[in-house]
Amino acid sequence: MKLLMKPLRLQKLLIGSVLRRLAGGELFLVMIFLLAELFSSLWRFLASGAEVGKIFLWVAAGIPRHSIEVFPVAFLFALTMSLSELQANGELMVIYSSGVSLRKLNIPVFMLAVASAFAIFGMNEYLAIPATVQRDNLYQNMLGAKTTGFNPQDITILAQKGQVVYRCASFNPLTATMRDIDILERDESGAPSRRILADSAIWTENRWLFSGARVFSRTQSNFWTELPGGNFSDNAFSEPPESFAMITKNPAMMRLMPLKNYISFLINAGLPSVEAEIEYNKRYSTLLTIPIVFGLSLVFSGLFRKNILLMSLLFSLGTATVYYVAQMLGSLAAKSSLVSPFFGVWSITILFSLLAGLCFYKAKT
Repeated sequence: MKLLMKPLRLQKLLIGSVLRRLAGGELFLVMIFLLAELFSSLWRFLASGAEVGKIFLWVAAGIPRHSIEVFPVAFLFALTMSLSELQANGELMVIYSSGVSLRKLNIPVFMLAVASAFAIFGMNEYLAIPATVQRDNLYQNMLGAKTTGFNPQDITILAQKGQVVYRCASFNPLTATMRDIDILERDESGAPSRRILADSAIWTENRWLFSGARVFSRTQSNFWTELPGGNFSDNAFSEPPESFAMITKNPAMMRLMPLKNYISFLINAGLPSVEAEIEYNKRYSTLLTIPIVFGLSLVFSGLFRKNILLMSLLFSLGTATVYYVAQMLGSLAAKSSLVSPFFGVWSITILFSLLAGLCFYKAKT
C-alpha cells in the first residue's frame, strides 16, 4: 500500500534515466548539427581567409538555436528508451503488478516536459534569437559581405495601408531622427494630395516634427500650392520610429515584441504579413510541443513484445514525424491563403494536444 501511494523511488529512478539519456541525446544531436554546418561552410571561410577564433565563435553561437531545435527529439528518444528498457527487462510488468500505473510513474517526467517547454520558450527569446542574429552578422563579416550598419540607410516604407509613403536617406534609432525626407500623401483614390520635403525630422510625443520643411498641397481645382518653409507637424504623419528601425526582415530572427510590431507595421502598410504571423503563432504553440511528444511516446510503452526498443523508437519517431509534417502543411496552407495563420498553426497544435492527452489517458498499464 505504501508503494501504491508514493512510488517515489521508482519515479526517481525513471526521471534519472530520462535525464541521463536526454543529456546524451541532446549533446549528440547538437554536435551533428554543428559539424554539418561547419563542414558545409568551411570552404567559404578558408577562401575568405577567416580567422580560426571567429570560426569557433560562429560555431559556438549556433549552440543555443540547435539545442532548442533538437530538444523534443532528444526528449522523445530519452523517454522511449527508458521505458522500453524497463519493458525489455520485465521491470515494467513488476511495476504494474505492484499497483503503480504508467501515468503515476511518469508524473515527474510530465512535470519535466512542462518545465522544459517554458524554459525553452524563454531561452529562445532571450538567448537563441540574439545569438543567431550575432552569428549571422559574424558570418557575413567573415565572408566580407556588406552589412547594413547601425543606422538604416535609404528607407522607403508604406503607412496607413499605403496612403502615406515615407522615404528618408537615413534614420538614427537612438535619437529617433530622420534626414533628407520625402513624404507623399495620397487620397482614397490613390492620387497624390500632399508632399513634404524636409531636411530632418525628430519624433515628438506622438508624431514627427519636420525641420526645413517644404509642404506642397493639391487644391480642389487640382492646382498645387506650396506653404512657407520652416518647422512642420501634422497628426497624419505619426508612423512610429520602430517602423523605420526594422532592418531584419526574417521573422525567425526577431524577438516577440519586435515581431508583433513588425506584423502591425506590415498590416498597416498593406504588405503581406502571413509569414510573420505564422512565426508569431508558432512561438507560442511550441510551448505544447514537448508535452505532445511526451504523450505520443508514452502510448507505445509496453505495447510490443518483440524488438521492444526498436519498435517503440520507430513508432514514437513516426508519430512525432507526422506531427512535424502536419505543422508544415498547416503553415503551407496559411501561406497559400487557404486558412488564416492562426488557424493553420493552432488547429494542428490543438489536434495533436488532444491526441497526446488521449494517449496519456489510454496508455497501457
